Amino acid sequence: MFKQAEIILTPVFLAISTLFLIIIIYRVRNIYFKKNARVSIFKKEVGILNKVGKLTMAISLFFMATGIIYFIFIVTLPSAVIRVYAKTLFCIIFSTWAIFEIYLSFSVSEKLLNGSKLRKVLFLFTILLCMTIATYLFPNILKSLPFPSESECVIVELPVKGVWLVGHAGATKLTNAHTSNLYAIDFLKLGTDGRLHKGSENVVTDFYSYNEPVYAPADGHITQIVDSLESDLMGKADKINLGGNYIIIDIGNDKYAYFGHLIKGSITVEEGQSVKAGKLLGFVGNSGNSFLPHLHMHVQNKPISNPEGRITYPFRFKEMKRKRLLFWRNVTNVALIRNDLVGD
Repeated sequence: MFKQAEIILTPVFLAISTLFLIIIIYRVRNIYFKKNARVSIFKKEVGILNKVGKLTMAISLFFMATGIIYFIFIVTLPSAVIRVYAKTLFCIIFSTWAIFEIYLSFSVSEKLLNGSKLRKVLFLFTILLCMTIATYLFPNILKSLPFPSESECVIVELPVKGVWLVGHAGATKLTNAHTSNLYAIDFLKLGTDGRLHKGSENVVTDFYSYNEPVYAPADGHITQIVDSLESDLMGKADKINLGGNYIIIDIGNDKYAYFGHLIKGSITVEEGQSVKAGKLLGFVGNSGNSFLPHLHMHVQNKPISNPEGRITYPFRFKEMKRKRLLFWRNVTNVALIRNDLVGD
């Protein structure tokens, strides 16, 4: 599944990047080498309609380009398998195209000023198209990025080591499919090759997440454990025991950290045992309602797994390296969102 998606999506985005590079070269050639005359929109001979149209185009291009990049690489889950070089190339070339077109929006070609009605209609259509895309996509950023403030969040340590992809995460349905466990996060380990798996991805051991250690995110004591469920099947999610093998830790203030989908027999702690932050708890598996090995984490109000009356709380991580889109940063007390990369 992931290998097939990568094989399809990576070339597609390389092709799209090539197309936008050709458009940039063509535009530069026509404007600067063929010297097609352009007039600043602030000159008197440019009518008010052209001024308004061009300024609207500049604003729409900015919001459209930002919305497209955000939607593809953060909101859309399958984009996580696109190879890093293809993603980086697309973001750079597409952003360059958008910046160049915004720059050109502050001037107007004489062909448009003195052109046919058809040319002017096409110009109007282009503006409307950019406005429509911007209006549809850019609000996703405003809807999905807000997260409860630090004072409203439980602050914990990262429970994994190495580089991990954040799957479902965030405070809204746009980036988080955990409808019954609001703010929950899924972690998937990346290998040194930047992929989620090696081999055929037909068995759990093909995935880098499988058998990865999980550590206590805070001091506390263990309130409940399940450690006896099957954990090695692929594509056969357990719809009854949703969390599979799990651990619940009382981390204080009536808050309980929950970790699910662990390997059968891998849990290294016992109920009632006190643990310190960083204590080894168990190993990531594929038990429960899981189609591939990953670690599920949320913070809840109950010391047991019974969903009746369960409330889940927002949580942040004390310190980590995080990559969102292109750049790694050292961050503290940070919330995560879909397709972030995190490292200890």
